[in-house]
Amino acid sequence: MIVNWSKKINDDVKFYYWKKKFKKILDDIESIIPDLEAGNLVGDKLSGFNLPEGAALYKVRIANTSANVGKSNGFRLIYYLSIGDEIYLLTIYSKKDDERIPNDAQIAMLVGNTLEF
Repeated sequence: MIVNWSKKINDDVKFYYWKKKFKKILDDIESIIPDLEAGNLVGDKLSGFNLPEGAALYKVRIANTSANVGKSNGFRLIYYLSIGDEIYLLTIYSKKDDERIPNDAQIAMLVGNTLEF
């Protein structure tokens, strides 16, 4: 599988990196990349989205190693599995950061933006 980073996730990483308690966010994300590249679709499949046949959305819990908290209080990463063998990392947010948690409409918009490029 090929793992691609969307513009939105790059922006999210920059946002969190500049906060002291999220300095290891890139390492935290990189911890799941080998699984995704190997085709192991980690996380929970999200339903209720109008996606092309064979495509899927997933949400995976990732520990925030900077704050020394486990997966339950860490990050949530949403990624999109396209029809081919490509995965798009769409967004990441801290479970503790209520203002940045995307709703279904925002997630659908991220998928639409990803499919345009």
